[in-house]
Amino acid sequence: MSWTEVGALLAGLLMLLGSLFFAVTAVGMLRAGDAISRVNNLSPATGAGLPLIILGAAVHDLAAGDLTVLDGVKAALAVGAALVVSSVASNMLGRAAYRSQQELDPRTLSNALEPFEELDQQGHDD
Repeated sequence: MSWTEVGALLAGLLMLLGSLFFAVTAVGMLRAGDAISRVNNLSPATGAGLPLIILGAAVHDLAAGDLTVLDGVKAALAVGAALVVSSVASNMLGRAAYRSQQELDPRTLSNALEPFEELDQQGHDD
């Protein structure tokens, strides 16, 4: 096997594994009973699935001889940005779900923020 074939195989496996993380996350989202559980279910896709797909694309380009230094930097920045943005977004979605005061699904094991404290209704967050 040549390096091109090995690289294409490795790239395909990385992308397939990343896609599997997205598929498992989608099933988990459908099965989750409340918003906080759904936000928690996003972690595998954004934390592992997306970086694996980006890495797979970079490996494919490397094996084909098309990867430049700039492309490698772009891939690294894309992975880093995805991790940062998904962390901030998950935090904000979790906070919004908590502040909505919706009842948790009985399958959710605990609510560490109980008892619920009164939230001020001034229209802005501190």
